[in-house]
Parts: sequence; C-alpha cells; structure tokens
Amino acid sequence: MLIAGFESIDELKYLIKIEIPGIFIGSWIANEPKVYEIIRESNYKGIIATDNEGGYASWIVKDIPSPKELSNLNPYDFYSIIYNMALKLKEHYINLNFAPVLDLYDPINVVIGKKNRAFSEDPYKVIFYSSLFIKAHSDVGIKNCIKHFVGQGRAIGDPHHKKSIFIGGLKDLRKDLLPFMFFIKMGIEYIMTAHVFVPSIDKEKPITLSRFFIVELLRNLLSYKGKIITDDLNMNAIREHFDIIDAVRIAKSLTIDYILISRGIETIEKVYKFLKFNY
Repeated sequence: MLIAGFESIDELKYLIKIEIPGIFIGSWIANEPKVYEIIRESNYKGIIATDNEGGYASWIVKDIPSPKELSNLNPYDFYSIIYNMALKLKEHYINLNFAPVLDLYDPINVVIGKKNRAFSEDPYKVIFYSSLFIKAHSDVGIKNCIKHFVGQGRAIGDPHHKKSIFIGGLKDLRKDLLPFMFFIKMGIEYIMTAHVFVPSIDKEKPITLSRFFIVELLRNLLSYKGKIITDDLNMNAIREHFDIIDAVRIAKSLTIDYILISRGIETIEKVYKFLKFNY
C-alpha cells in the first residue's frame, strides 16, 4: 500500500479522490490551513501521517524542544509537552506520527545527531523517553511509527542526499537494536526502515531493501508481526541506486506493508498504478 505526500491542494484532492491508503503532510505544505479543511470535509478514512518529533522535524506543531533537549526534562514535564503536542496533532486530523526516533545520538551524524533528533546515546534512556512519547500519543488516540530500523544515528552520510553507510557488522548494531527490540516486545504497530547501507552484511542493498534485515532479522529473528513502512523512497540513497519501480517491487517482496513517497505526483502515480495492478 502507498502513503503519498502532496505539494498542492489539487494534488491532495486527487489523492483523496483515488482513495490512496495514506497521505503524508510534509513541511512544505503543513502550514496551509486549506489542507486540514479538505481532510475534514472529505471525511477521509485512511492514514494521515506527518513527522512531529520535536525540534527540527516538527512539520505541524512548532516550537517543541528537540528530542535531545526533551531528554533532559523530568518525566512529568516531558509527558506534558508531548501530550499537548499530540493534542494539537489530533486537532489537525493526524492519526499516525512518524516518531519517535529510536536512533542513538552521535554528534558526528549529519541527519540525526547534528540536528538533535535522537534522545540519547544510551539505548535505555531512548527506551524510557520513547515510551513516554508513545504513551502521550496513545492517550489522545494517535498511533506512532518508530524509526529508523536498524539505526540511522551512527551512520555516515545523509540518505536524503547521498549514500548513508554504517561501518561495522551485526555485532556492532546490537546497541542500536535494543530500543527496537523493546518496542517489538511491547507490540508496536508500525516501524519505519532506514536507508542505510551496511556493506559488511549486504553489499548491494540498504536496510530498507535488504532481505537479511527485513525478513531474516526483523520478521524472523525478532518476530515482528506489525506493519513496516519504508522511509521515503524518493531519497537519493534509493533513487541513485535503484529504479523506483524496482525498489517498490523489492520492498513488497520483503513483506513491507507501506511504501512512502513524500512528494512528486508523477512518481506517486507511477507507483500507485504499479501497486494497484500488480498486488
């Protein structure tokens, strides 16, 4: 199934008209009041998702401290801030937040660490504050998608722009896996994958498209039964190495449930038609 973003009101109307399974509200359109008016009037029943992590990645509810800053608060203040944020998301009809980030903090990482998108370098602190983050959303009726499995926080490079690589093997990823293992045991419903290459394990494919990471590790070894969502397949880490339809075909063969395309209506239509007539 497809979760698609849009760059105009007309594109949003079109996605609703064709009954796309999910819509994504990105930073470039989140401040347009007409978006939420149309969602309300259409009575759209699919997934309505956004990124609202706090700090840098807060597309709808602004002025929230970053996860790194939030992790310095006491639990009561942390919960209060995230609960009020979730309430505002609910008012904007969001039913799935692509957050919290379970990646481990490393100041060298350009996409997570340097933007303070991770709670901590300590996986147990990540688990603690992510649990509060998820509870606050659950208490207002919003679901969460944890990300980025197996871990983006200690990788080199930004997958939005180029190849992102983790130097090390599975043993080195044990620390990164701990938060994901915890929430899998707790029954989390949605997990988003990382577009990170781990050459020591899979020389050809990033985690998102790797049979080892998605099928053997996540589905089989960790016994994850919930929904898997790709990170945006429009990122250069994917597009520079794979044709978009080939990437979608691989993802679906790995039991990935949702393909995320954040923007680009021509690409969205191409993927939508492929999924509609091939699955």
